[in-house]
Amino acid sequence: IDPSRDVINLCEQTYSTIPRLSFMIADPKPYLSLQNESMDVALSIETRNIFDEIEAVKQFVNEITRVLTPNGYFLWCGLCDVDGSSVLIDYLTANNAFIIKEKVNITTNVLRALDIQSNSRADFIERYVQPVDQEYYRVFVGLPGTQLYDNMQQGRTEYWRVVFRKKTTTNMLVI
Repeated sequence: IDPSRDVINLCEQTYSTIPRLSFMIADPKPYLSLQNESMDVALSIETRNIFDEIEAVKQFVNEITRVLTPNGYFLWCGLCDVDGSSVLIDYLTANNAFIIKEKVNITTNVLRALDIQSNSRADFIERYVQPVDQEYYRVFVGLPGTQLYDNMQQGRTEYWRVVFRKKTTTNMLVI
């Protein structure tokens, strides 16, 4: 699910040979136009910016919970502030619908990748982005020296990947 037609087209072209894999254009914040318990896996990458408000987090978690099959997986990857404001991760476990199967801090790997790509990204920005917009793009791509990069390097922000599994519910009558 992504709001961008270009992103969905790229995903469909790249992964078209994988069975039972589908992509759809949608805004991930409101109601997802999917049937209850219709997805085995949902993947969320870099969505922190749309979940700054707790109500948006609650709505998103409710929708993911609704559309995942019992024992379905929610794979999440993104930034968390070290000050404890990892609202999405906290709410996913606090609402008692998910358990964490794996939680890995990948900040070192992300910083290494940013270092490897920094020259080519800086060159691209210099060549193709209007001077007035260049600083925004430097920050957006996490070039060394930007707040995003420095926050990760100095331990104020961490990059995590987390595997959540939806808890199963049983409606057994206890006598």
